[in-house]
Amino acid sequence: MNDFFSFLRLEFPGNPLWRWTAAVSFVLGGLIAGKIVSFILGRMLKRIHRETGAATDDLPAALLRRPLSLLVFLGGAAPGLRFLHFGDPFRLWTGRILGILFIVVVAWGLSRSIDRLILRHVPAEGPVRGNDIRPPLRRFFNVLLWIIAAALILRTLGYNVSALMAGLGLGGAALALASKDTLSNFFGSITVFLDRPFRLNDRIRIGDYDGTIIEMGLRSSRLRTLENRIVFIPNSLFASTPIENVSAAPNVKVVQTLRLRGDNGHGKTGRALELLKEIAASVQGLEGSPVAGFVAPGGLVCQVTFVYFVSKQFDYMDTVSRVNLAILRRFEEEGIRLV
Repeated sequence: MNDFFSFLRLEFPGNPLWRWTAAVSFVLGGLIAGKIVSFILGRMLKRIHRETGAATDDLPAALLRRPLSLLVFLGGAAPGLRFLHFGDPFRLWTGRILGILFIVVVAWGLSRSIDRLILRHVPAEGPVRGNDIRPPLRRFFNVLLWIIAAALILRTLGYNVSALMAGLGLGGAALALASKDTLSNFFGSITVFLDRPFRLNDRIRIGDYDGTIIEMGLRSSRLRTLENRIVFIPNSLFASTPIENVSAAPNVKVVQTLRLRGDNGHGKTGRALELLKEIAASVQGLEGSPVAGFVAPGGLVCQVTFVYFVSKQFDYMDTVSRVNLAILRRFEEEGIRLV
């Protein structure tokens, strides 16, 4: 027994053999424990797949399987390497390297999780044509995550990150000022994609513009006005300006002013109001409750307002034309004269 303990106290090189044995045991133990964690998660994934039919790549455990295995390995290697004494520089750099590996593995696991969350919860279809917003969204959050990881790594290496950021503050302020509009447009496109105030080919009113959205990119969108002109709208306006989605209305309101001759008299003017309601009830494509009112009497001209609603399932211009032709025909039959 004494010979065995004497053997463990042999120097090899710079440390007793028992320290090497303990260090290797912890490192191998961490490696084996990581493999066990990976194996258990793999069995769980297979069982969940058999029971639910869900794709294993979509499960959180599948995304974190390898990062968790590496973290368990690092958890075993860290105390194991502390058994070896090669001086303060070795202990310092060993701790730094393990800390950097820990940061990288955690950032890697978070990056995979963020990617999966975006792919699962952010829809691919939306108002953007030819541009899936998920790739730039994934790049944005991944770049942000790795910038934070890089700052932590620099801090682990002993750099004063606060002083470094202060030194870069002037350049960062200039960069932020130069990219202000670009960032606001980018986040405006994200707002539209997530809130969905309109879709492609919807008619909207925003500010002084009224038209149809024909294309939307990450910086600006194109709107075709009712005058058939193309207007480029910065996406930042969608996040700060009220938007009226005309296409989202259940029907289209039509307000017409009819000018009747003043010599039609009381009877024919009242009959005109009745005819307008009868026409609204007989023309296919109208819905809701039509309104007809005698709003301005006069000796030469009397004004009548006619309000009705065209269903979105019918062609707007065709329906309005049929209503107007019906008005002319019925007024001619009744002898009601227009100005």
